[in-house]
Amino acid sequence: MVGLLLLGFIIEAWPRGSTKVQKGSTDPIYEKANLFSQVTYYFYQPIVSLSVKRPLTMEDIANQLPSSNLTKNCYADLDYFWTRVLQKASAKKAAAKWKIWRTEKTPTPSLFWTIIRVHLAHAPALVALRLFRVFATYAEPALLIPLLAFFQDVQRESLDTSSDSNISDKTSLSYGLFLVAAMFLAGLANTILIVVSRQYCIMRGIETRSALMAMIYRKSLRLSPGARQKSTTGAITNHMSVDADTWSDGAIFLTMWIAIVAEIAVGLWLLYGLLGWSVWVGLFSIVALTPLQTWRVNVFRKLQSEKSAHMDERIRLTTESLSAIKIVKLYTWLVLGESPFLQKILAVRDLELGVLRRKGIVSAVMSIVFSSSTIIICLTTLSVFARWGGPDSTPGELTPQVVFVSMTLFAMLRRPISNLTDATASTISLLVSTKRIESFLLEEEIDMGAIDRENDVLRAEPGEPLVLIRDGTFSWAKPNSGDDSADETQGLLSMPEESVATLQHISLSIHRGTLVTVVGRVGQGKSSLLSAIIGEMYKSQGYVKTIGRIAYVPQQAWILNATLRENILFGKEFDEERYHRIVYACGLEPDIEMLPAGDMTEIGERGINLSGGQKQRVSLARAAYDDADIYLMDDPLSAVDAHVDRHLWTNLFGPQGLLQGKTRVLVTHGIHHLHEVDRVVLMKDGQIAEDGSYDELMGTKQTFYQLIKEYSVIHKTQENETVIVEDALESITNDSWPDRRRNETQRDENIGSTPVAGKSKAEKKDTDGKLITVERIDVGDLDKSVVSAYLSASSYKNVVLVIALHILSQASMVSTNLWLKYWITSNEQANKDKENPLSLNMFLFIFAMLTLVHVVVCIFLFWISFAVAAIRASKYLHQSMMTRIMRLPAAFFDTTPVGRIINRVSSDMASIDDRVAWKLFETTRRAISVIASLAVVAFTAPIFLLASPFIFYAYHIIQKYYLHASRSCKRAFQVTRSPIFQHFQETLGGVSTIRAMGLQDRFIQDNAAKSDCHANAFVAFGFTIRWVEVQTQLASCVVVLITSLWFVLTATRTIGDTVVDAATAGLALSFAMNISDSLIWFTRSYCDLYTHFICVERVQEISEMKTEAPLETDPDSSAGRAIQRGQWPPQQGAIEFMNYSTRYREGLDLVLRHLTFKVSAGEKIGIVGRTGAGKSSLTLALFRMIEAANSHWAKAMDNSERSQADPNKTNIDSASGGSEGSDIDDESIDGGRIEIDGVDISKLGLRDLREHLTIIPQEPILFAGSIRENLDPFQELEDAVLWEALERSHLKACVSSLAGGLSFQVSQNGENFSVGQRSLICLARALLRKSKILVLDEATSAVDVETDELIQQTIRTEFRDRTILTIAHRIKTVMDSDKILVLDQGKVIEYDSPKVLVQNEKSMFYRLAKQAGEI
Repeated sequence: MVGLLLLGFIIEAWPRGSTKVQKGSTDPIYEKANLFSQVTYYFYQPIVSLSVKRPLTMEDIANQLPSSNLTKNCYADLDYFWTRVLQKASAKKAAAKWKIWRTEKTPTPSLFWTIIRVHLAHAPALVALRLFRVFATYAEPALLIPLLAFFQDVQRESLDTSSDSNISDKTSLSYGLFLVAAMFLAGLANTILIVVSRQYCIMRGIETRSALMAMIYRKSLRLSPGARQKSTTGAITNHMSVDADTWSDGAIFLTMWIAIVAEIAVGLWLLYGLLGWSVWVGLFSIVALTPLQTWRVNVFRKLQSEKSAHMDERIRLTTESLSAIKIVKLYTWLVLGESPFLQKILAVRDLELGVLRRKGIVSAVMSIVFSSSTIIICLTTLSVFARWGGPDSTPGELTPQVVFVSMTLFAMLRRPISNLTDATASTISLLVSTKRIESFLLEEEIDMGAIDRENDVLRAEPGEPLVLIRDGTFSWAKPNSGDDSADETQGLLSMPEESVATLQHISLSIHRGTLVTVVGRVGQGKSSLLSAIIGEMYKSQGYVKTIGRIAYVPQQAWILNATLRENILFGKEFDEERYHRIVYACGLEPDIEMLPAGDMTEIGERGINLSGGQKQRVSLARAAYDDADIYLMDDPLSAVDAHVDRHLWTNLFGPQGLLQGKTRVLVTHGIHHLHEVDRVVLMKDGQIAEDGSYDELMGTKQTFYQLIKEYSVIHKTQENETVIVEDALESITNDSWPDRRRNETQRDENIGSTPVAGKSKAEKKDTDGKLITVERIDVGDLDKSVVSAYLSASSYKNVVLVIALHILSQASMVSTNLWLKYWITSNEQANKDKENPLSLNMFLFIFAMLTLVHVVVCIFLFWISFAVAAIRASKYLHQSMMTRIMRLPAAFFDTTPVGRIINRVSSDMASIDDRVAWKLFETTRRAISVIASLAVVAFTAPIFLLASPFIFYAYHIIQKYYLHASRSCKRAFQVTRSPIFQHFQETLGGVSTIRAMGLQDRFIQDNAAKSDCHANAFVAFGFTIRWVEVQTQLASCVVVLITSLWFVLTATRTIGDTVVDAATAGLALSFAMNISDSLIWFTRSYCDLYTHFICVERVQEISEMKTEAPLETDPDSSAGRAIQRGQWPPQQGAIEFMNYSTRYREGLDLVLRHLTFKVSAGEKIGIVGRTGAGKSSLTLALFRMIEAANSHWAKAMDNSERSQADPNKTNIDSASGGSEGSDIDDESIDGGRIEIDGVDISKLGLRDLREHLTIIPQEPILFAGSIRENLDPFQELEDAVLWEALERSHLKACVSSLAGGLSFQVSQNGENFSVGQRSLICLARALLRKSKILVLDEATSAVDVETDELIQQTIRTEFRDRTILTIAHRIKTVMDSDKILVLDQGKVIEYDSPKVLVQNEKSMFYRLAKQAGEI
């Protein structure tokens, strides 16, 4: 049998990979490796060796993840058991309702125990590996007992020549060598068991982590409206980035409890064999320290929960601020020391650090248990043994065998006792994190049964409506829940005690092929009606049914970070003919021609490089390509110009458009198409006020009739319809496309390549069309500046103090061992010389004093390390990074996804908070321990001095290989995290669209793919750790082998004639075993610290980026002198552009070209032009969001050289036609300047400039907080002033009806306000800024024509003495301007009064006005 087992092992361990089949296999390399290679991790050696030659790439570490660890498999297992748990809990809850007397609380489903149940099949293997490892660990000290007995017998034999043959047998060289070989083999067995058990645990942790991330992602797609308000983006992101990640090594710490109990039990059993009943004193000491441990568990659980809550809030605030960074900069809300956003973030961060500081103080107190417990236990146990440990309670004999074996065992007991720190902290963190995920998974889900859905339109009965609502009442808050949360399209509601229905008594039926428009004023329920149809609202009564597939176009277009084509196809097969038909119908064809890579051009996060109108057209194209049966379109025409409006109507969703025959529901604020639709629905106060055809509603002469009579220009449109269509088609053809966007709220800018004259189509398609830069992966050694940055942040004074305390702690520890050796040898000498030995009381007193010193030093060491230095470093690094982020130039946010930044703010900072400080502490402690142990071993075993260079060289080589491999794998691990968060945040932003269009499966697969990529990098990093563990353990075995072999050979006088002192041998071997353990952990801790410092490197990378121009004006500059003269702030508001040119980033084409024009003080200027003409670029230049081309600050704030490559640069022929030549290569262009009241704005500080300008952006942005905080973030104004501003913006009545008035809490992203109402709040915000210059960037595009007219009246009245620049789609909005500025391809085409321009039939403004029906 044994022979068969041996043969089977040899066959299994035979090398593989030599055959053609084996080489061509696509299985993970671990699964292809033989048994010997798997347990020694030799299969990973080629990758480790490759890392020394060159940095590893993602391709080098690909295919490491076993198939069982793929997300889809992990999720299936956990979801199966979790579903069963939920079903059982639901059944018990239902049964409890029928009980009259409830004696017990209905149990809550436990996610933690569900996870344990999933891995129950692995439990026997996990337990067995842990126990075998404990036995192997204690095998060495167990063998040390007979080895020291061997040395004592040899020493006794050398002194007693009358020794019998029995003693000689136990002192033979062969016996000594046998013991040495046995110790070495025990070390090898321990090595294999360590790496195998750890990797087995790690793989179980990865399975759980991947499954939890998948469950969190899927749950986020099913949240109800109320749950979406409670679970903020920051909190959900934290569940994925932090909470789920705790399970990465969760199995290690959970099974560590088994090892801790087993190690303490085995250690005490061995000690009992040496010390007898005295060991129970040590056990009592351990038990006596248990209350401290219990207290620590309870405190840490509370602190961990508190820290997680603060971290959730910090990430939410950071995400919110970064998502709206443009408005934060434009309104100068980022002034250092005064920024309300930065102050909020740092205030929450201080609370978070306060929790960490308290944890550090608790750790200092608990160092009595974890760092000093072994020496305390040693003191109490040996003291009792020395006084009463002998027969009949006589003093025990402290022999070298007793003392040094027990000291070794006590030192080994330090590991399980010290592991209580990690095990407790990690288990608490695991339980808290799992509970947080559990709470999220138990959140309310959307009721899929509220809507009767039938996806197959062929099943509809003849004449049956495809959309049917019968007496429906809907709300954004759960009925009678008292929850005042809402969604992105909800109007202002008053919900003091119970939810008020947003839509009441809705009855609506829409038949196949019908074109229905929904109209009404702001906040009347138009968008909510569409949300009710797709099931995004709570239905309190009524019946809703839809037949056929739905395509949903939200009011705020949802665009993914993908190519233009991918955004349109949205996972469907590419049908070239249908694709081009749709592209043309959506007016995208000529725009695509202008793209550097055509429709393969990358679109940035949230459509950052698209205008508002282009985002809407891409969204429409996506819906059209979906070929659905029902199209729900929420005001897509508000973001497009008049000629594009007509083109879309004619070619896409109008009566003769591409979607004719489809069921179309169009929410619109425009009324110029209403006479062409089949049916008009007028919403008022959440109810359908009027419903019928255009002629029917006009005949009733009610609200709709009055609206049309007052605001319609249909008669003009009908007269010019033919001309308009022709002009529209021509206009679309002449449109240009912006290559890159400054911000998602810009809607019409050519941020990238404005077409250069003479450039061929082929030349433009040579680029890769990339916008978002690939996240930088540093290569090579970690820069020393990163380490010095962390130490500096900790304070070098604290660093020196920590090192000194480490040395003092180690010195006190070594002193106790030396004191024991001295006491033993002195007693032996006294007995030999028949003198009185050292007083036992004196021995115990000095021993106790050394122990007390060690305890006190450890308390101070932990306090300084974790409650002072680590907190200081974390605070400084986070504050430096956040301060720098807020000051980074706008171009950085164009090319950097928010998810990438959040990864550094959350995961990287969490690593710095929790791991870097501990790893630095551990590395320093191990290093000093190694040095102290080396000194003792080298002094007692001189042979070690000869072997030490070879040993240290071996450790150096191991460390070198490990650092190269782990560094690359760790960086890959960090970089692959960002796409998960980026994709997750994109999903949360478009969850309504995903659900409406039934795209959940596709996005779930994308998430799984990104999760698997990240898990693969994690597995590769784990293999690297296992590899180094094998190497270091083997080296440590060699150290113990050399030391023990030296003493055996010396003791038997095989080499030399010196008699070995047993006490010296015991001390040396004890420290040799300690040094091997310390060397292993030093190498591991040092390398782990090195890889964790990558997080510091990533944070430091942002902290060192170039910022915008200074906030304050240089008093010695011309602008500074103008401020001193009172010339600034502007008193008149005159603006002059002088040959001004600009680009969005260095290396890109100009977006504004040689602009020269003047705006007199108090003039009202309308800025018009087709998409991509440069309208918003002009306003951004005014605020210095972009700088003049080739100016000092344009170059000074360029961070492109920090990237590995700039994927946005294109090679453009410098010989292109036209007088201007190539903008990219021509560095001699003078960017010109802009003056306001004669002051060159490029000389002003950004704060001095921007705080005296006002802008109302196209996309209204609100922040979580009160209405008061949104209007006045600095809390400078009286409430009366705020109410006056709300009244002038026509919102006072609505806000007054809210609970709390100005204190009413705005939800995340302003989702409890309609888009139109957000615009009105932004108008009120602008009214509060008393600047002489106002910029309106499509400020009224999201409101109805009646509200638009009221706003225009307010602007004319309230801003009559100010200079106003207005960008508008509605030509009517700017017809009463003093002058019209017409832009085209970044140039001024026309600049005159509207009366003059409309008289010239050849002018561009004349054509635009004619298309809008204004002439």
